[in-house]
Amino acid sequence: MTATGDAILVVGGYGTIGRTVCNELANSVSEEVIAAGRSPEKAHRFADTIAGVNARTLDVNEESFDESLAGVGTVVMCLDAADATFARSCFERGIDYVDISPDDSLLRDIETADGIARKNGSTAVLSVGLSPGMTNLFVSDAAAELDTVDRADITLLLGLGEAFGPDTIKWTVEDAFGRFSVQNSEQSISVTGLTEPRMVRIPEWGRRRAYRANLADQQVLARTTDIPTVESRLCYDSRVVTRYLAALRRTGLFQPVVSMLGVNIIVKLADTLPVGSDESVIKTAVRGSKNGRLSRIEQWVRGPDQARATALVAVQVTSELVGSSQPAGVLHIQELFDSSPFVETLLEGNYEVGRTQQQGRVS
Repeated sequence: MTATGDAILVVGGYGTIGRTVCNELANSVSEEVIAAGRSPEKAHRFADTIAGVNARTLDVNEESFDESLAGVGTVVMCLDAADATFARSCFERGIDYVDISPDDSLLRDIETADGIARKNGSTAVLSVGLSPGMTNLFVSDAAAELDTVDRADITLLLGLGEAFGPDTIKWTVEDAFGRFSVQNSEQSISVTGLTEPRMVRIPEWGRRRAYRANLADQQVLARTTDIPTVESRLCYDSRVVTRYLAALRRTGLFQPVVSMLGVNIIVKLADTLPVGSDESVIKTAVRGSKNGRLSRIEQWVRGPDQARATALVAVQVTSELVGSSQPAGVLHIQELFDSSPFVETLLEGNYEVGRTQQQGRVS
C-alpha cells in the first residue's frame, strides 16, 4: 500500500519540540504541514500563528486512524506513545515515519514492525535528536574511520535551566536512573543508573563526573553495530545536583524520595523552578586503532535549548525523506545517514559542533 497523500503530519505539533518542527518545515518544504494533537483548540490556535500550517485532531490512543491519517505521506512523532500501535498504523498505510522518542523500550517495539514497513514501502527513522541521534551518528562515523573499535563512550550534560517538556522530565526520573541491561564486551550486564562515575572533559564545562544512565543510544548501537562496549552517562551543569542525586542512589534514598514526592510533583517543580544554565552538551568518544596505532575520536555538540536542536535534526531527517527515495523498513538514524548534513544544520542553528582526534598512546 502507498501513502494516500503528501502532507506532513506533526504529532504533538503544538508541543515543545513540535512547534519548532512545524515552523521549520513550513519554511523549507512545499508539502502541507499539519500540527496534530488531542486538543483541537490548541492545534488550531497554534496553526493560526504560522502561514502554511494547518491543524488536525489526533489521539494516538484512538482505535482508528483512517480520518486522522488521510492525505498524509510522512508523520513526525514528537511525543512518546505508549506502544507501537500508531507507528504500525502508519506503516500499514505506506506512510514514512520519524520518531524523536528517547525511550528504548518503545523503539524496540517499533522495530518489531519492520516487516510491515517493508511490505508497504514505509521508511521509519528512529533515534532522531541529540541523544539518541547525533550521538549515534558520531559513534557510527568514527567507527567507520577506524580499523578496529574497542569501545564508545557517550556523555550527556543537561542544563538545569533548560525548559524541558514534561515527557522528558518523567523519562529522566522514571527510566534514565532506573535499573537496566546493557551489552558490555558482547555480554548482557545489569546496571543501575547514577552509579559507576567516570570523569569526562566536557567542552567549556571542564572535567565532570558523569554517571551511568539508561540512554537509548547505547542500547541501539549495541543492537546495530559490532562495537563490543558502548556506555552512556549523564550529568547536570550543577556539580552539586549531580552529586546529590548520586548520593541519594548510593544511600538507597533515590526511589523513596521519588515515591514520596511523586513524578507529577517533580515535573511541576522542574517546570516552575528553573535554575542553572539552559545549555546542553552531547559528547562521544570512540577508541580503537588506525594503521596499527591507538586512536581516539571525540565529537560534540553544545548550545542552548536542546529541544530546538532535536527539532532541527528531526526537520533535516524529514526533509531527506521527502526529498529523496530511501529504503523501506524500520531503521535508526545512523543506518541511513552520516553526520555531515546534520552538523551543517546545527551550525546554521548557532550550535557549536567540534571534533578532535588523538593518535598514539591514548589513555
